[in-house]
Formats: sequence, C-alpha cells, structure tokens
Amino acid sequence: MPDGPIPYYLGDVVRLRKPHPCGGREWTVVRLGADIGLRCLGCQHKVLLTRRDLGRRLKMFVSRGPEWPGESSPETDPVPADPPPAVPSPAAPNPPTAPGTVEVVGR
Repeated sequence: MPDGPIPYYLGDVVRLRKPHPCGGREWTVVRLGADIGLRCLGCQHKVLLTRRDLGRRLKMFVSRGPEWPGESSPETDPVPADPPPAVPSPAAPNPPTAPGTVEVVGR
C-alpha cells in the first residue's frame, strides 16, 4: 500500500481495470483538482472521477506526463530533432606555450 496519495500529472496515460464501453482501456489525464478529468483514448469521451475512485480503478500507468519528476526513459521521451549548437569555449587568458618550453608562473 502506498504511503500517501498517488500523484497524478497532466498528460499521464493510465490503464483502468475495466474497459470503457467503446473497448478502450487507456485514458489520459486532462484535469487535476479534487476530481481528476480523464479522456478515453478510444472514443475521446470525458469523465470525472474522484481521486479515491481513480486510485481504486487504476491498474497501471502506461506513461507519465511531461511534468513528472521521475526518471525519463527513451520510450516515453521524444528525441530532439536537432542537437543544441555547441557553445565555443572562452578564449584562453594566455597564449599557449611552444612544445618543450616551460612556463614560469608567479615570478
């Protein structure tokens, strides 16, 4: 049994114990508050459940929303299209010394 209430985040995809009449079992969280708003991924029907009822009916999390602070996985996180540009390193304060020479510091 969990220590406290189950945290839900917008965008979570959950699987409930019983299927919706349309046949869909997966729902996405669209509203948070005293009641949790769910949208069926099969027919787009919206329902409101209390946190207590959702906790009882919840079978598993299919994926967590983008605000979830847990670890990310490659299956649930989109891959960025382009990597961020490389940041040039700041200019060196002293010019590099020639190979084989010794730089005297603090004289």
